[in-house]
Parts: sequence; structure tokens; C-alpha cells
Amino acid sequence: MTAVSVPLIVLSSIQDDVELINRVLRESGLAAQCHWLNSLEQLTETIHITDAQLLWLFCDRFHHDIRTVATLRAKTQNSLPLIAVSDHISEELAAQALCDGAHDLISTTHSERVRSVAERELRTYRLERALNTSLHSARKYQEQLQSFMQGSDDAIAHVIEGILIDANPVWAELFQRESDDMVGPLMDLFDANSHAAIKGALVASQKGQWSAEPLRVHAIAGTGEKVPLELTLEAALFDSEPAVKLSILRNKAEPERPEEIVSRAISTDPSTGFYHRRRLVDAIAARLASAANSGMRALAIIRPDKFGEIAQSVGTLASEEVIVQLADLVRNSIHGQDIYGRFGGTVFALWIERGTLRDIEAWAENLLTSIADNIFDADKRTVSLTCTIGLADAGPNADDLSELLSSAQRANERGRQRGGNQSVLEETSDQSTRVQRFDELWIQQIKNALVENRFQLARLSIASLHGETKDLFDTVVKMIDVQGEEVPASTFLPVAERNRLLRAVDRWVVDAAAKTVAEHPCDRLFVKLSGESIVDPDFLPWVIRCMQAMKVESKHLCFQVSEEAVTQNIKHAMSISQQLRERGFGFAVEHFGIGRDPERLLRQLSMDFVKLDGSLMQGLGSSQVNQDKVRQLITAANGAGIATIAERVEEANTMAVLFQLGIGYVQGHYVHEPEVILEDAV
Repeated sequence: MTAVSVPLIVLSSIQDDVELINRVLRESGLAAQCHWLNSLEQLTETIHITDAQLLWLFCDRFHHDIRTVATLRAKTQNSLPLIAVSDHISEELAAQALCDGAHDLISTTHSERVRSVAERELRTYRLERALNTSLHSARKYQEQLQSFMQGSDDAIAHVIEGILIDANPVWAELFQRESDDMVGPLMDLFDANSHAAIKGALVASQKGQWSAEPLRVHAIAGTGEKVPLELTLEAALFDSEPAVKLSILRNKAEPERPEEIVSRAISTDPSTGFYHRRRLVDAIAARLASAANSGMRALAIIRPDKFGEIAQSVGTLASEEVIVQLADLVRNSIHGQDIYGRFGGTVFALWIERGTLRDIEAWAENLLTSIADNIFDADKRTVSLTCTIGLADAGPNADDLSELLSSAQRANERGRQRGGNQSVLEETSDQSTRVQRFDELWIQQIKNALVENRFQLARLSIASLHGETKDLFDTVVKMIDVQGEEVPASTFLPVAERNRLLRAVDRWVVDAAAKTVAEHPCDRLFVKLSGESIVDPDFLPWVIRCMQAMKVESKHLCFQVSEEAVTQNIKHAMSISQQLRERGFGFAVEHFGIGRDPERLLRQLSMDFVKLDGSLMQGLGSSQVNQDKVRQLITAANGAGIATIAERVEEANTMAVLFQLGIGYVQGHYVHEPEVILEDAV
């Protein structure tokens, strides 16, 4: 058998068994790529990540029996060969092992049998996988052929190298064009603001790296009208040539029941489809009363500037058409968890949830830009429009909806007095008093949690957009209160920062991260450091002692510091980044690209990664300004040999644009939800 690199998993309580399998297979001409697990906790994830082709279980030195392992294996990858290894073999034991789910029972004392069983199971597994792939491809082709032959209800087209080369009649009908006019550049059919997302998704689809989630785009119909659509892309073959299949699903919603029609009529505005004021207030009140899972929340009041002049110019009916178009722009800017409604007259109110308050402000600025750039149709005329957005921070100390609404309205009024076309975040006169009272409540809780070890460490996947198989994870720290409830970092970390408690939190996180790497190996785990730690002369010696005690190699940790903390402590940052990298640690700057001169930091600091701030991701799919800035930052980082990571990627359009812009890695809830990996660290 030709020597190949075989990814495999070894389940044993001792590492000597891993070396044994590796040596026996290598001597037999098989290059093994062994992944050792001493518990079942990571088996499912490891099977997916490594694409393992053999699973070895050392029965005499593992905490679980064959049946338990086989049951878990079956839920993940049922065809994965499970080879049981034991020092004691008999016909009865071999028969029982097969009944329990093993493919064979062997002893490592006979190297030739180990080699023969490994080759046999590998050959069977690969043949079965190849057969399944062929059957899947055949079924997909048959389904496509049947769909075209019978006439699909969905709009379907095929694209090769950006050229639309085939479309079914439904596609032509949807775009209000003749079938003969459909062949040509794909981008001619879509609004310019959708081009970046579509181009990126096409590239990702051709590489086999695109998910099935649809893009939100605007098509240009034959009449010139912009039509909002959800576009699905997938790799395909057309006349034996690699292509991308585009689909636009027809709305096949079931007819509404009478009670649903009545409920919708009562709760929504017929013109815009937004919630009525009463329903809106109830929905926001319910959300305010619930605990925030993570990130920041705010209430936004949107009001058109000088709309009375527009209404007087075009008439009452035409002005309502403008409001409907404005509602469409607002709707296109929101995420799934947001709440929106018509608060009264020409005023909209929204409940916005994003990663940080800066993300919320970026969302508001992008929406203002799209409104100002839009041309609104008013009967037979066109008008331009600007708006003012008032924002009220619904932080952890906000519990009064009336006060929150008043704050957002005051912020909106202040923006209008300044000339409009701007967003304003409310700053109340008693804000410092409220913050002080809030801090007094939480300071002792944070100290107690540190003493009592009531913290959790969760990790968030960092995905490569270039097909790399490295395991990269960011870390998120959470606190558990005395009732056992989870407290998100956005609640207690600002308090810790204001009251100089971050140094202690940082050390807990570093200690927990080292323990995590020791128990759950990965290529690199990113660990946040505050400004307090980078100016602490005792921090680096403490880190080195911690890593030595945990017996963890420094290459597995990458310390990250915010751009703001680096800028405020540039000399300390330059020193510690260099010292960390000299000792084999990685170093990164997070929330990058929002400071005064981010590119200067690329020249000054010794670093491995920059993580582009999540606020730059807000509206990236349609904001040419953001795209140009992100592209410039990526180019500068690549020129300095520094890898780039996009923070807080939350939806498909953003991911598609990042493919086109050439980002190296992405992280965020769109990629993967945070997963708790360490509780009550010692």
C-alpha cells in the first residue's frame, strides 16, 4: 500500500499508546497523523476538525467501554472504523467487541496484523466515502435535471466567471426581461450596492467555502425598479464546466388563518409593515426586561429632517410613499434580533442589539449615509431626504422604558437643532451618578467572584477564508453570580476597568487559557490583555511561570490588546509585544482600524495579527466607504506580513464582501456561537 498521511484518533489514558500506533504504522509504510484524546469530551469536534479516517480505542487504558465510544461515534460519523485494542484477546472477546460496535479487536503484539487491519479498514472506509460522494453528486444532478425538465417554481440561473450563461423562464420573468436578454454580465442585473457581496459570494462558492445562507440583494428589473431579493449560491457544473448556481426561491408561505390576519392588522402599520406604536412598546419592554446575552443594546428614534417642507411640496399621499421607501431602507439595515416600528407620524423607533456601543453608532452612521444617498420617488417627482437618529444606551443599569424613550427623543431633538443628518447618543446629566451607583453594586461582586472562582472561559472559533485547517480560537470570559446566573462580559468588564480590577481578571483569564490549552489542545488561543497588564512589570515573568507550571508551549497562546490601550501605552506595548514574541507567544492588536493612525501601529509594533474592529463590519455589504477602508487596512497589514481577522461578523452579506476584500480570517456569531470550555478554573 502506498504511504499516505492518515489522520486518526487514539483514545487512551496514556500517550505511550499514541506513540506505539504511530511507530507500528510508520514501520508498515503508513504515515500516521495521530490525535490523542484522554476523554470523550472532544471526540465529536475532533472527528469533524481532523477528518479522521481511523479511530483506535485502547480498551485496557480508557475510561469508557467499546459500546459507549461506538454510540458517540455513530452520532457523528457512523462509517468511521473503530478498532479496539486489548492485551487480552479471544474468540469470545472478539465477537463481543464486534457486537458492541467495533470493526475489529486486535493486539499490538502482532505488528503485521495491526498493519493488515489498518489497511483493510482504510480501504473500506475510503471506498464507502467515495461511493457516497458519487451517489450524492448523481442525486444532485438528477434533481437539477428534473427541476429544469418539469419547470421549477424558483428562479434559477448559472454563472461562469461572472457571466450569466443560462437562466430558466422564472428567472427572466422575475427580472421582467426577455429570456434572450438574460445572457451577459451578472452584475448588470443588480444594484451597485449589491455588487461587492455577490462577487465575494461567487468567489467563495467556487472555492467550496460558501454556506447555504442567502444574500440580501437588490435586483434591477427591466423597468429600472430596484427589487429586494434573497439570493442563494452553490457550486455546480454546467456542460461539464465549473459554475455557480443562483437560486431565488418563490415565496410559498401558507395562506394566513383569519385570526393571523386580524392579529397582523391590529399590530402592524399597513403602509410600512412596521409594528404599531402599542405593539412596538410592548415588544421593546419585554426585551428590556430580559437579560442581555452579550453585547450592547440601544433604543433609536429616527425622524426625517424638515419633512413638512417635503409634504407641502409633493402632497400628503406622495409624502406617504416617501415614508414607505424610508421604511424599506431602515428594514434593510437591521439584524434578526432587532425590533422596529412606526412610533407615530413620520417617526420610527428601533431596538438595536450589536457587539459594542461603537457598533451601534456605526450602524446609525451607515443608515444615515444610505438615506442621504437615496433618491425617493414621490408620485411623478423625486426628492432627497436626510434624517436624524437619537440613540439611548440601554446598558445594564437601564430599566425604565419611559426614561429610555425620553433620552432617545432628547438626543434626536438635539441633533435636529444642530442641523440634522446626524446621529446623537444621549448624555444625561446624572449619568456619572448612575454609573457610580452601578459600580458600587458590582465592585464587590467582581472581587467575590475572583476569590470564589465564579468565572467561565468560552471560546469562539476563528475561521480561515483560505482553506487553512489550523484550530484558532478567541476567548470570552463570563462571570457567574451568586444565584448561578451568567453575567456577560459587557456588564462587569467596564466596571472592572473603571475601578482598576482588570489586572486580576487578566490573570484569571491567562491561567484559565493555559489550562484550557493543556486540556483541549489547539493551534492557537487568543487571550485578551488590558492596558493595566501591559504596563505591569510583573506580568510577563508571571505568565512564564504559569506556562511552565501548566507545561504548555508558548506558541499556543496569542495575547491581544485593544488599539486604544496600545495607543495610550505605546512604549509599554512596543516592549511587551517584542518580549512576548521573542519567547514564542503570538501578539495581536484587536479593535483595529478605528484610531487616528492605525497604519502607524503596523510599523511600530511587533505583531502577528490585527483584528479589524466590528464597527467596520456594520453595513459593509453596501457601504463603499467601509469597503475602501477595510481594503486599505488589509493591504497595509499584508504588506507588513501581518495576518488579518475580521471581528463580529454577524451575517452572510458581510462574509461575502470579506471574501472579496481578501481578509485572512473571520470570527463572530455568524461563524460560530461561543462555547464554554472551562468552568471554575483553579
